[in-house]
Amino acid sequence: MSEPGEIAAGPNAAQFEYWNQVAGPKWVRLAETMDMRLAPMLALLLERAGARPGERVLDVGCGMGTSTLALAGQVGASGRVVGIDLSAPMLEVARRRAAERGLSNISFLQADAQTHAFGARGFDRVVSRFGVMFFADPVAAFRNLHGAMQPGAALCFVCWAPLAGNLHWRVPFEIVVRALGPPAPTPAHAPGPMAFSDIAYLRDVLESAGFAEPRIVAEELAIAGGSPDEEAALACLMGPSARLIEERAAPEPLRAALRHDIAAALRPHTADGAKVILPATVLLVSAERRGGREGHLAGQ
Repeated sequence: MSEPGEIAAGPNAAQFEYWNQVAGPKWVRLAETMDMRLAPMLALLLERAGARPGERVLDVGCGMGTSTLALAGQVGASGRVVGIDLSAPMLEVARRRAAERGLSNISFLQADAQTHAFGARGFDRVVSRFGVMFFADPVAAFRNLHGAMQPGAALCFVCWAPLAGNLHWRVPFEIVVRALGPPAPTPAHAPGPMAFSDIAYLRDVLESAGFAEPRIVAEELAIAGGSPDEEAALACLMGPSARLIEERAAPEPLRAALRHDIAAALRPHTADGAKVILPATVLLVSAERRGGREGHLAGQ
């Protein structure tokens, strides 16, 4: 089993620090909010992945275990789900949730999926809800996951499409950019929420890692958020807007002004004048390890 010190010294050391010291604690504080926002994406993923009773499933970037718990219900007592994540704060929540539900077919692993020696686990499926976009070397990571799967096993995950199709991020981000200027340039496909928004690049990553004929489909959904004020506060705490605000070390008076402007921009997008509802676009990705069992993915 990986030790935290080994992960912290590995190729994803920066992500280990970020998800343990910065992002992980934020997600824990906002657990219910984030689960609500991402519920449509999880439902889409679970339907497409189609885990079956008795299967062994690996949940990559499992976070607080929301997807892991749902997968455990699909595979049943005769199956097994392993959740893997870098973040100790998020895994603490995941373990508590599983214990509260008395689930014995789940285990959680703090490890780096890019380098962890899974051994002969023979997973039937590898699944992820927004947990695979943060690898320093995506080809190496997916190659490692490929090696952890049985021949013909299914890979299925959701990741974010470009910012243009995600108004829940784009509306606040454009306001922050007008106030602070654009963010500093970053390398193309750098680890982060938008790392796989380029479909051609994502397909090349998966094929280079050994996956057969990846299928990548853009799916339009809706994010049901809180009030405009709540959404504005969240946009200044997480996501592209928050990263730019932190990058520029914006003082509190400016942050308050940004929250005000973002809330005003979101009010036309409310349902019954209360909750913000905005379109979101994700990429639903599926593939198989070569040497496959025909029709292994749901719906085929």
